[in-house]
Amino acid sequence: MLARLSRAAALAGLLCLPFPVEAADAPAADDGQALDVRRLSPEQRRRLLAGETIGYQVAESNETELGAGVAMYLPVPLARVGEALTSPDIVLKEPSITAWGPVAPGATVAALAGYKLAGGDVAEAQDAFDAAPAGRLNLSAAEIEAFRAARPARGADRATVAQSGAAQWRVLLLQRAQQFQARGLDGEAPYARRGGVSDPAAVLRVAAGDARIVAHVMPRLAEALLRFPAEQSPTAISQFYWVKRQVQGRPDPILIHHLVDVTPQLALYVERHVYVGHSYNASQILSGAVPYEDGVLVFSSNRVSTDQVAGLGGELKRTIGRRQLRGEIVKRFDRIRAAGAPVMISLAWMGMRGHLRFSSPPLPDGALDHV
Repeated sequence: MLARLSRAAALAGLLCLPFPVEAADAPAADDGQALDVRRLSPEQRRRLLAGETIGYQVAESNETELGAGVAMYLPVPLARVGEALTSPDIVLKEPSITAWGPVAPGATVAALAGYKLAGGDVAEAQDAFDAAPAGRLNLSAAEIEAFRAARPARGADRATVAQSGAAQWRVLLLQRAQQFQARGLDGEAPYARRGGVSDPAAVLRVAAGDARIVAHVMPRLAEALLRFPAEQSPTAISQFYWVKRQVQGRPDPILIHHLVDVTPQLALYVERHVYVGHSYNASQILSGAVPYEDGVLVFSSNRVSTDQVAGLGGELKRTIGRRQLRGEIVKRFDRIRAAGAPVMISLAWMGMRGHLRFSSPPLPDGALDHV
């Protein structure tokens, strides 16, 4: 009886997950097997060359993390992948993204003028003005105080509340971008929580370890992710974007660090959600393509941190969450095959539906939906 109640509670919790949980055709993680792109197992090779997608394990470090990976083989040249990866044709297409823009070094708040809240979003603005460490939003202690100080006078109309909220979000996103551009992960302010903090930088430090999958061709990638803006490859291109997207039916302000690097041995795409307003804490998509047989091996390692998979029923939530992550990657792989389009048009988002597609990353109506 207790087991049934626990399972029911866990399933109820799934209704609040930051990504959809409907069934998806996703490859299993192949008995916990990792992916070594230099030495595929005979079974992995057989399945890939037969046109299958294969799942692989992305190790998780705590109960708030979800990790999943998927790989496939495509009989196309690596050069085609590299061209598509850096093409300006790779633009935002996810319906849940309602606004976005670049945040260049030295940008002012005017660069975020497109981030707005409509009258229907007044509840989101009010939540920010009333934020507390135990609330629904990811804010540092200083950011909570800044929102309180920016609260409109009592009796302000809905439009004023929404406009004031959007203005403060623009300030926050710019400050977060400037801090990350200057100091990287060391510039990340932790989110205030009741009795402690949640640190998005800690999530992304763990995620940097996922670079081991390409260590044989890009041995300093993990260091570059950890030490950004220092230690960067001369061929790498980094860009930052602010995004407003619908997550769980709510507008979510997100700051994204996007890095690409194309060499004769590797076409690389890394997308890091270095700030997220709500529903998840941080995420990373590390995707790439390497020459294999007469084509390329395309892979995506995806990691997201969300408090919504911790606690009661957490293991069940994480099991379903990993499967959903893999299923979202497979959907993009299938579209690539069906259309015969350049690989990276979907690779830019292939970990978590809703993640950004820029020419420079798990999430449709949810935080992953890269996610």
